[in-house]
Amino acid sequence: MSLPPTFPVVQQVRPAPAVPHPEPAELRDAARCMVVDEDGRRVPFGTLYRRQKTVVVFVRNFLCYTCKEYVEDLAKVPRSYLQEANVRLIVIGQSSYHHIKPFCSLTGYPHEMYVDPQREIYKILGMKRGEGNGISGKNNFLIFM
Repeated sequence: MSLPPTFPVVQQVRPAPAVPHPEPAELRDAARCMVVDEDGRRVPFGTLYRRQKTVVVFVRNFLCYTCKEYVEDLAKVPRSYLQEANVRLIVIGQSSYHHIKPFCSLTGYPHEMYVDPQREIYKILGMKRGEGNGISGKNNFLIFM
């Protein structure tokens, strides 16, 4: 009897501190905030993850070199893998929606991208401004199941 194929395990190399997930009240407040798509349409954040398992990645800004590299790596995730797993991959930035298409073109990112131009969601979820080293106490991603 043959064994099922094995797939590589991919994980972040740097150690991450144990951080509690946002409180449900924070997520409820964030869900009501509006994000903007590449065409300027405003969408409630909560609708992005309500019906499907979703990975949401928040980036500092579209001028950040580290964020650009991170999104370039996310661009390598094949759409077919996401579809097979029934998962949405979404990046949210803190810029004007006018920057989404050029940033996707620059990074090759083919998945969904939105912006939170007033940083409302960032503030509600406790994300801080600045470079930092990832130990500020909050993750820069959320996974909704």
